[in-house]
Amino acid sequence: MEKYGDALFALDRAEEIRLRLLAEVFDPLCTRTLEMLGVAPDARCLEVGAGSGSVAQWLCGQAGDGEVVATDLDPRLLESVPEPRLRRLVHDVTTDPFPDDSFDVIHARLLLSHLPQRDEVMRRMLRWLRPGGFVLIESFCWFPVDSSPHPTYRKVMQRWSKLICGTLGTDSWWSRTQPGSLLDHGYRDVGAHTVTQNLRGGTRLADFWRLTVDMSREQLLGGGYVTPYELDEFYALLCDDTFWDLAPALVQSWGYK
Repeated sequence: MEKYGDALFALDRAEEIRLRLLAEVFDPLCTRTLEMLGVAPDARCLEVGAGSGSVAQWLCGQAGDGEVVATDLDPRLLESVPEPRLRRLVHDVTTDPFPDDSFDVIHARLLLSHLPQRDEVMRRMLRWLRPGGFVLIESFCWFPVDSSPHPTYRKVMQRWSKLICGTLGTDSWWSRTQPGSLLDHGYRDVGAHTVTQNLRGGTRLADFWRLTVDMSREQLLGGGYVTPYELDEFYALLCDDTFWDLAPALVQSWGYK
């Protein structure tokens, strides 16, 4: 099975653009929840799979007297984050350690659902938290796509999900039980909410999903998941400002040590 970032989600110019769109669209949802949970001025924070580093940069502003560690398998984008206090690390969350009781806040966005080792990662994160600290996990949930009235949008998104499930071990439906998983692994005061966004063609959200699918164009066509016509029709829908549907939902779950 392929590892996240080997081919799918590998960092190139298109992926850099996609990650910056992701930050633009989803950072407001993330930071609103982190504000609700509370990031203390002296908090020690860990951003796992930090991508473009936008959330890590925000955490630096909140934890001005603390520390922020941002990790990624490929941290090149983190070098451009204009924050001298940010500690940048090449780190594989499935194998590389941190000392127990190291952090007050741990955040992972759109990462754990792609990792077959997600249960072990959640156990490791609990050990890394200090007593009273919390973890926030964000993952997509596919139910708005499965009920879409637009056949091409539904088919292409479902087939893309099938591709990454088979290639990476992604579970696009794990997010439905994500809060229960936190309980199972010993977190307390678990909470969650889900945000379902309206998807209109030609918007930044539509651009994000169009680029997300397009990065797998070769695999989708080569594996017979979709036809070239279906893929082109999907792209056209997401560029058409008369197209409306629902994007995959974002499930945010948190729990404390």
